[in-house]
Amino acid sequence: MNQPNTIYEVLVMLADYHQQRAKRYKQLSNASTDPRAEILLEHLVELETHSMDVIRSEMEQLAPEHSTYLISGPRLSSEAIHAAECRCEGEPSFDDTLSCALTSDRRLDEWLDRIEDCSAAPTVIELAKRLRDFEHTKDQQIAKFTRED
Repeated sequence: MNQPNTIYEVLVMLADYHQQRAKRYKQLSNASTDPRAEILLEHLVELETHSMDVIRSEMEQLAPEHSTYLISGPRLSSEAIHAAECRCEGEPSFDDTLSCALTSDRRLDEWLDRIEDCSAAPTVIELAKRLRDFEHTKDQQIAKFTRED
């Protein structure tokens, strides 16, 4: 699925994104030789798993056959579609891991824009806002986790 046509399809893509990211972070954590990177990667696995659960709970409230169709609008770039592919090497450093997490998560804005800007339905706009707020909270958690006092 390249370009989603309904809200449900975007949510399926987002859930898949978070699932793939959690799996990749787990693989990197198992191979990591940097103790700080390993701890951060384990934290990222938890965050991505939680994100996947949040998306799936939204999907449960929206049957695919009753999903709102998206009006024409911004198309997802190939970078957004393939954002789950973490470009970290097999043994990433702490800084590499942090950069990967923050850079790839910026791609989510395209997905959320696709939901928000392609429907006039207030419930759809509210969904995009909730997901955007959740991603902002996740970024804050990563920032707090990585802060050095």
